[in-house]
Amino acid sequence: MASNIRRFKDDIRNSFIIYALIPVIIITVASYLLSFSSFYRNIVSRNYEYNEQIADTVGSIIGTYQQEADLLSNDDTMRAYLETKHSKSALYETLYNFMNQMETKGSFFVFDDKLRPLIQSTNHIPEYAQGENAIKWGIIGRMLDTPEKVILSRHPALDADSQSLTVGKAVVIEGHVAGFITFDFNKSDLVKLISKNSSTSVVITDHFGYVIACTNELLVNELGKMDMNYRDQSGVVESNEDSQYVTRSEILDGEIRIYTLTSIGYFRSMLILAGLLLSLLFGMLALTTYLSARKIANSKTRVIDDIIRAIENVQNGNLDTRLLVKSNDEFQVFADAYNQMLDDIKNLIEANKEKARQNILSEIKQLESQFNPHFLFNTLEAIRFMVKMNPSSANTMILVLSNLLRYSINNTISEVSLAEDVEYTKNYLLIQKYRFGSLFDYDIRVEEAALDCIVPKLIIQPIIENAIQHGFANRQSLTVKIEVGISGDNLVVIINDDGEGMEPQVLHNIRHILGQHVNHSSHVGLYNVHRRVQLIYGENYGVDITSKHHGGTVVTITLPVNWGGTNVAEGSHR
Repeated sequence: MASNIRRFKDDIRNSFIIYALIPVIIITVASYLLSFSSFYRNIVSRNYEYNEQIADTVGSIIGTYQQEADLLSNDDTMRAYLETKHSKSALYETLYNFMNQMETKGSFFVFDDKLRPLIQSTNHIPEYAQGENAIKWGIIGRMLDTPEKVILSRHPALDADSQSLTVGKAVVIEGHVAGFITFDFNKSDLVKLISKNSSTSVVITDHFGYVIACTNELLVNELGKMDMNYRDQSGVVESNEDSQYVTRSEILDGEIRIYTLTSIGYFRSMLILAGLLLSLLFGMLALTTYLSARKIANSKTRVIDDIIRAIENVQNGNLDTRLLVKSNDEFQVFADAYNQMLDDIKNLIEANKEKARQNILSEIKQLESQFNPHFLFNTLEAIRFMVKMNPSSANTMILVLSNLLRYSINNTISEVSLAEDVEYTKNYLLIQKYRFGSLFDYDIRVEEAALDCIVPKLIIQPIIENAIQHGFANRQSLTVKIEVGISGDNLVVIINDDGEGMEPQVLHNIRHILGQHVNHSSHVGLYNVHRRVQLIYGENYGVDITSKHHGGTVVTITLPVNWGGTNVAEGSHR
């Protein structure tokens, strides 16, 4: 039958798939993308809102302290006290009442112009007010340089209870600085203020990038500055550790910067996981839909397909296909006549063909079943040690061995695609790799066009097994290379090893054995492959071997290119 003729069964199946599966996939993918887009926008929005909230809170508190420092520096009571040292209790009460009103409480100090503490809320004098040179540097120096301004200064906090931020203002009397007012904030108080959302990290820095307070110490480098990956950044920021969405804002005339960082690494992981699950779901859905569509199409067109298949088989020389039609219509009449015609033809040729065919099949099955028990014993012994030393590798090796044995003892098939036999060979090579480790290596190169060729089952593995068994003699390592390609009408498989090789007499003996119809030697693997190929395809095909002593061995298997059709050799035993 012409291969380009449209099939009614295919039309039914394709219509079912197009109108049932594709709309579901489109709707699901669109919903998936819309959901994660909405989720991402929600992360961005919440990060931005939290940044605004922290900025408002921190700005309001520090701004209130700045206003109080400015008011007190111009207060007549403060100036009178610095001049006369009287009314200390009233001034202390004013400061104390102000601190009690604040949600975040700091420490306050009033110093004279020599940095002697006059009024204080704690006995611990801050580092910026200690030593003779303190008056020239740090926040004291800045207050002296700009006495009309309220100064903000960041301090390196060595622990949670040490100050990390100071608000200060110089008190000016008759044109000269008579004293200083300072409010100190402990690091722990500021961290508590910004630790209200466990899913978002918050970092407060000065305009130089030095960290005043943060909820995640991993974002602070060894210099006390914010990590360079995130400093002065906004939006999605990639780093080696994680991906973060960063919102940055400035308060108090740019002296304080607020960073909020939300990890989106987990978001991407969820996106990938959901994508994989959806892909798996679609794969299962596609498979289920395809199988259902095929089942429906087959049930509706089975009689037509059976008739077409039977006619094609007759055209190809296959007289074993019978039509079993119980439709009580014209198709059943046609099927009965077809079956009777085949019976008449087969009766003429079956008697002379049966004996030869049975003998060939029997010999092929016997050759296929000769599995080397030493390989199995060695592999099981290796697994026994792996169970104790490397359980994960043992599990892998058991699975590979199981696949290998299942494939090798499957007597229901004699021929497979080259791709299947190569996959089996890879399992075998993987086991050998586990056994010999770095002493054994292999390389497989197969032309893509050759993968669909039909070959006898177990065609490559016995040759490799033979190479490993004899190639390691007097050798510390072995490499096996497998190359498969199409040359004209032939499929050529070349197995090359760099092992010990063969002496000329041994090579001559093996070539002689390959030419015999019965094998009485120990060279089972090479002979079995050669014999099976010749029984199936004829004497023009088989195994050729070349070798040099101490120089490796090359085994070439030549087969006809077979895309699944019946050739002359196959017809002789089927």
